[in-house]
Amino acid sequence: MRTLPALALAALLLVTASGARAAPPLTESEVRTFMGGIERASRARDVPRLAAALAPDCRIELRTRIGGQERVTLMTRDEYVELLTSGYASLANLQGYEYDVTEQQVTLEHDTAAATVVSHVTETIVFEHRRQVTESEETARVERRADGLRLVAVSALTSGD
Repeated sequence: MRTLPALALAALLLVTASGARAAPPLTESEVRTFMGGIERASRARDVPRLAAALAPDCRIELRTRIGGQERVTLMTRDEYVELLTSGYASLANLQGYEYDVTEQQVTLEHDTAAATVVSHVTETIVFEHRRQVTESEETARVERRADGLRLVAVSALTSGD
């Protein structure tokens, strides 16, 4: 008699599981469109749009090699947004800013609604009348979340003068 309740429970679990749908896989086109929006927001220095692209649990790793020194900075989404809005060289305080993305490679994951995007980024900033150009290789993980595509991890290796 124990098998009847076990079978009923198994049937209930199967019905429940079949009703739950996995997020559809990402397409390269939608990932490129999403990343293009981030590029446009960066060029416009639109911090609210940049923040909206980051998942609440996003982790950011910035590795910089400038002037012969290397530095690693790990940040949460909120810490990164704070840096962009009120850090030493916040986007609003720059006298000039250019952001150019080239060589973008998208690798889709077929089992999950996720992708890895590797981009080459050139940033030119003018701060305190000094012009600085940096080159970065940025690796980003994009996932489909309930509220749309979001960056969940970003790692950037940056070098410059």
